Amino acid sequence: MSTPPTPGRRGSGGTPPPSQGTLTKMPTPKTDVLSRPPSMGMKKSASTRFAEKNTQSLEKLPSFREVTPAARTDLFIRKLNQCCLLFDFADLSADTRSKEIKREALLQSVEYLFSSREAFNDQVYKSVVDMVSINLFRPLAPRSNPYGVMYDPEEDEPILEAAWPHIQIVYELFLRFIDSPDFNAGMAKNFIDQKFVTQLLELFDSEDPRERDYLKTTLHRIYGKFLQLRSFIRTSIRDVFCTFVYETGRHNGVAEILEVLGSIINGYAVPLRDEHRNFLTKVLLPLHKPKSLTLFQSQLTYCITQFVDKEPSLALTTIKSLVRMWPVGNSPKQVLFLNELEEIINVMDEIAFRECCVPLFKHITQCFRSDHFQVAERALYFWSNDHIVSLVAENVATILPLVYNVLFYNSNHHWHKSIRGLSFSSLKLFLEIDPGLYAQCAQKYREDDNSRQARAEFAKRPQPTHLDAKPKGPVAQVAPMPDGQPPVRRKSLLPVDAGTLELLSTHRSLEDVIQQSPVPYDPNSHLQGEGEIVDLNAPYSDDESDGYSDDDLEDSPRQLTPEEEEQERLKQQRYLRSR
Repeated sequence: MSTPPTPGRRGSGGTPPPSQGTLTKMPTPKTDVLSRPPSMGMKKSASTRFAEKNTQSLEKLPSFREVTPAARTDLFIRKLNQCCLLFDFADLSADTRSKEIKREALLQSVEYLFSSREAFNDQVYKSVVDMVSINLFRPLAPRSNPYGVMYDPEEDEPILEAAWPHIQIVYELFLRFIDSPDFNAGMAKNFIDQKFVTQLLELFDSEDPRERDYLKTTLHRIYGKFLQLRSFIRTSIRDVFCTFVYETGRHNGVAEILEVLGSIINGYAVPLRDEHRNFLTKVLLPLHKPKSLTLFQSQLTYCITQFVDKEPSLALTTIKSLVRMWPVGNSPKQVLFLNELEEIINVMDEIAFRECCVPLFKHITQCFRSDHFQVAERALYFWSNDHIVSLVAENVATILPLVYNVLFYNSNHHWHKSIRGLSFSSLKLFLEIDPGLYAQCAQKYREDDNSRQARAEFAKRPQPTHLDAKPKGPVAQVAPMPDGQPPVRRKSLLPVDAGTLELLSTHRSLEDVIQQSPVPYDPNSHLQGEGEIVDLNAPYSDDESDGYSDDDLEDSPRQLTPEEEEQERLKQQRYLRSR
């Protein structure tokens, strides 16, 4: 089980602790401004806005203790106007006296707001907002490596704001001003408007973590004080997140904005409005896509669990979305997703768990069989959660058939020793919950395993060739050879009848016919009688007889002897074999 982190920590596991009330009060950043030295050495700093050096110098004004109470309001306004003058902190040796005068004026103004109980007029509201806008709203420093490796807050040094000695006191003054008992939101709404909120949200992209810490507290105070700006703040947060997910992929203040949003969601009324449901499905859930999820995963998990806790029917939508965006091949991110799934299950009731247990444990089963032991180990640790075990016990008939095969295989064949032990402990847990169902799953596993082994053994056997294959169609019977000889095996599989086989057996080649002819060929056979020469060029006449009869023209084969018949039969067999 993961330990819930302290609110404000980034990149740690777990979720911030839940809070009560309609709007959770966020603590003011713990920094002793009054005891802070005038300058601090920073490892890395950058100037964000100064193109020209300021040539003006400041004159020290009297303190609030040196004037009468009636004149303190005017002195406060004069000091605020004096603090509107900006200085370039890139050169620490320039305008040293004026910088110190401005810092003392800011500190005295903070003390005045803390101790004064006088009502503020319109001029005070305008002067405070103008001074805050001039000092805070500025173009941020460019990223040191915008197209290279992504900025890692755990390894890389952030770009710190060089003018922080003044900016920090400005944030403190504005927070004290809003938290003052004499603060009137109705009068301040004319100066703290949508433009002010938009510029404030743009500062969340600062790489200085000290400024982002003040910004989240300031935005939370504005959301709590100005009811007419709440809808606009939620819309602006949606725009920031959508730009981060679908366009830039880079933003430094996602974790801080999610912390503010978690307090806002905690104050939603039940049942949730369609606007809030759409914010979950279209804004918060897509935040799992960026590669920098580790920087804000705990804050995002807290926001999502708040939605599921207030409306359990959203659990199925949330789990399906997580399964669809599951980071295949990214083992550290899979562990983060499993942490979030456990937090979501912890706030489910039995009805919501019954609706989503099948798709949930089908995917968890795939994590059980993961070759990465940290993914499989984190999934198996689900059985160490008492709430999850109680929900599984109520739906064991549905869940055990899904997970038994993988757990049994892991307990015997997984390469990592701890995974084998955790799988065996999980099987013992199911055996205690329902022994009968466990026996049925074990029997089915053995039957399936025997079938798999039989198929594997059959696949290893040598397969018959095409010569050994049996013909599918009907095969004609081959007639026996003459004299009781066995039939000759032919290569052709075409069916033949007895008459065809007899003709083939009595066939003689032309060479055999010539060699066994009874009348040898005589080249002088055209000579007829002694001394008589036949004119071969003489024309043929039908009336003249050529000395032959019709019976002599008939082809009457000579009767073969038994020895010749035997030789003929052997020749025929050799001929058939040669074919």
